Formats: sequence, C-alpha cells, structure tokens
Amino acid sequence: MPTFTVHGGAGPLHVVDLREESPSPSGSMPIVFVHGMVGYTGFWNAALAASADRRRAVALDLRGHGNSGAPRDGAYDVESCATDVEVVFDALGLDRAVLVGHSYGAFVTIEAAARRPNVVRRLVLVDPPGDFTHASPDMRDGQIVPFITALEGDQWRSTAEGDFDDALEGSTTAAVAAVHARLATMPRIALLGMYRSMMQYPAAAVLERYLATPGTSAHAILAPPNAWPFSLHVLVPAVHATVVPDVGHWIMIDAPDRFAAVLEETIAGT
Repeated sequence: MPTFTVHGGAGPLHVVDLREESPSPSGSMPIVFVHGMVGYTGFWNAALAASADRRRAVALDLRGHGNSGAPRDGAYDVESCATDVEVVFDALGLDRAVLVGHSYGAFVTIEAAARRPNVVRRLVLVDPPGDFTHASPDMRDGQIVPFITALEGDQWRSTAEGDFDDALEGSTTAAVAAVHARLATMPRIALLGMYRSMMQYPAAAVLERYLATPGTSAHAILAPPNAWPFSLHVLVPAVHATVVPDVGHWIMIDAPDRFAAVLEETIAGT
C-alpha cells in the first residue's frame, strides 16, 4: 500500500493513501480511517482494500502508534489527536470526506468532525466508547476513579491488559493476537493520557454540535454489548446504529467482509 509521512506539529504522522492504486469514481467522497487505542493502520487493511474499489481510501497512524512518532509534547488526549487528523486533511487537500473512527479513535473523529463539519460530511463511529461524563456517580467512584488510580501505579500494565481482555471478549483469535501485540509496545504515558482523556471527554455534546451543521450525519456500527445508558447512540438519537452480531470490539478484524459491507451500506444510505 502507498504510504508517506506528514509532518504534524507534534511529530511525524504515517499515512496510507490508496489514491494511486484505485482512483475514486467521480462524485465519491474520500474515506479516512482512524484506529483506536493501541491500534495502527494495519487494523484497517481489509476495509481499506474494500473501500478503494469505490473511492479514495486513507488511514493514518495516530501519534505514538504504528509508524507515527511519539508526540514531542507528550499529549495523547482526544483534542490533540484530532489535530493529527486535521493535519492529514490539509496535507491531502481533502475538502470533503467520510471519517471513520474506531473506539478511542471514534472520539478523535467526533472532535475533528465538530471542528470541520463542512469537510466531514459523514461520520461513522465503529463501536465507540460511551460518554463517561454521563456515567452514574456509583460507576465513576466505584470503577472509573479506581481504574485511573491503578494505571498511575506500579501495576499499570496488568491493569491495562485486564481492561483490554474485557474488551476482547467474543473476539477472534486473530484479533486477540493483533491487539495484544500492539498493547505490549505502548508506554504508560500514552495509555494513561488516552484513558484520562476518554473518561473526561464530553462526546455526546460535541457530537450534537457537529450534527447541528446542515448536511452532516453520524452512524454507529456496533458490537452487541454496546447498549449502555451512556452509549452514544442512546444519548444522541440522531445517530443511526447498526449492530453486527457475533463480533467483539474490533469488528473490522473479527469480521472484515461483514464490516466492509455494513460500512458501504451505511455510506450509501446517507
């Protein structure tokens, strides 16, 4: 796959761009894929290949992931990562796009879309986290605060591994192996920065701000467990949701063909 490096404000960003192999049909908006925590562009390989049959397909490694450099300022929060997406938009000259984000990357794409709603006309959230600012006080005090405290301690890696193992329930062997391999390479500064930001990010409010722009739309492609009171499609009814059965959190790895089909149906149906 054709790759190149974009120089962002926090460091170099690795980008995959399939425009040379498969030119987009006239009128088709490019699609940009953003992975989640510990992910990289390779998690999207099947989706990139399927999308490139119809449109220009792009993916980027977020800061400190894959082949992108670690940020010089040590910032891994949602807002800083969204700036990486904007840098890629500008470098590629994209004035219209479908933006797809998985997990933590879904929050990143929400932020980028809200900043540039006239560029991001279609937003696809792949099994996004819930908006933890809407979590109950019992959940915040009994689960979230102790989890962040554990990440700040000596047992941070086992704490993170336990959370990822929970998210991998129902996943294929391939997904488990791929995610564990990437998790093993991530430093605490990155994991802690992303987890802290994820727990504090007002995703529902930012998503509603994006959707207030005429001509925008948001869709969620979900694994079955994603049905909490603070799930984004519950908090923001304007988000259309499709549940893919018999998959774990990394839907695009567990069921690449089904994911590609649902993604294309989602884009075509907007």
